[in-house]
Amino acid sequence: MPQPRAPINQAIEGMLAEWKRGMLSFWALGLILQRPMYGLEISKAIEVSTQGRLKLGPSTIYQLLRRMEKRGLLTSRWERSRQGPPRAYYRATAAGREVVRRFTDEVLMPGSPISGALGELMSALTVNFRRSDDFGT
Repeated sequence: MPQPRAPINQAIEGMLAEWKRGMLSFWALGLILQRPMYGLEISKAIEVSTQGRLKLGPSTIYQLLRRMEKRGLLTSRWERSRQGPPRAYYRATAAGREVVRRFTDEVLMPGSPISGALGELMSALTVNFRRSDDFGT
């Protein structure tokens, strides 16, 4: 008997939400390291780069930015806008740059233990998915 889809969808949505929470600080800091940005600009950059699959509401991005500012990872400065009200532009601090550097080195770079382990897992999963539509059977 096939499994009901609702629990599977709930599990996927939960895992994606956890991933999103874990990656957003790195992602926002990485964007800000490229150039100072304001909150909605960061949200839009993430949305565009994920082809619309990851959309952040204004409260999500601004809560994240405030938390990172309190932790000393970034600073903000209000600047006048040609269109609309003044905007808070965010810049990474030395601590924010170090967080991005270490996360990149320890998690994302090829050859890091985590990246290597995930690569091995993905290879094994790919083989298993090819063997069976039901995975693991």
